[in-house]
Amino acid sequence: MKMLLIVAVLSVVGLVVAHFALAARFAAGTDAAIRRLIAAQNSAPPDQAAIPSLVLAFAARNGGQPGGPATMTITQEAEMKLAPGQDWLPIEATQISGTRDPGFVWQARGRMAAIIPVVVVDGYVAGEGWLEARLAGSVPVANARGADVSRGEAMRFLAELAWNPDAIVNAAGLAWRQVDERTVEVALQTEGGPARVRLGFDADGDVVSMEADDRPRAVGDQNIATRWIGRFSGYARFGNYRLPRFGEVAWVLPEGEFLYWRGEIVTAEPARR
Repeated sequence: MKMLLIVAVLSVVGLVVAHFALAARFAAGTDAAIRRLIAAQNSAPPDQAAIPSLVLAFAARNGGQPGGPATMTITQEAEMKLAPGQDWLPIEATQISGTRDPGFVWQARGRMAAIIPVVVVDGYVAGEGWLEARLAGSVPVANARGADVSRGEAMRFLAELAWNPDAIVNAAGLAWRQVDERTVEVALQTEGGPARVRLGFDADGDVVSMEADDRPRAVGDQNIATRWIGRFSGYARFGNYRLPRFGEVAWVLPEGEFLYWRGEIVTAEPARR
């Protein structure tokens, strides 16, 4: 009996040690990705003449400037759904985005069923995209990588340029095309092919929507090209920047729109290396 108790105690201790080791390794990997992102922010600025005047005016009005800060950090209070029909999962998130070399690292924390902690990291650094989720920061529940994921994460970077106006005038590799009076397409080459997103502007020249026809969406072991849309609203001042405070993102499925993320920007701060 005493031996069984000892074995049980040692097993519990082993599980605890393994949990902290895995969580520490996961956190260290995320920190390393952020360091790589920051180190990559040294690309030469693009030709401003290649950027549509509508986009340049938006960037200038909202704080973006050539030679501005190398990164932008925003914090969010939001909700997300992992699948249609599921309950909303409240999360708090921090995202650091580059303004020279396209990329970002997004870290979110929440509690499933109000008790199970979950950590999600979504990123695009040096041309590689990934998404990883772990319970309590240690037990893997999702891990997506590959060319399709990289293209999808690059599309996310492009879709969020309204929250990163310095990147509009400083990021290398962005290709712009004016579609009509209030719509502009921005594209970026990736290992999975070109990432393309259309940004919609209102009559005042603010970005209020984004859409893409073929963002890869994970369905089982496959990635299915799916229409992807988002909306921005509530422009407000964050220091020297004017950014949309609210946003929401959805997949357009055959059965209708699946809104899977909605949230509010709490803080936005630029940083120089």
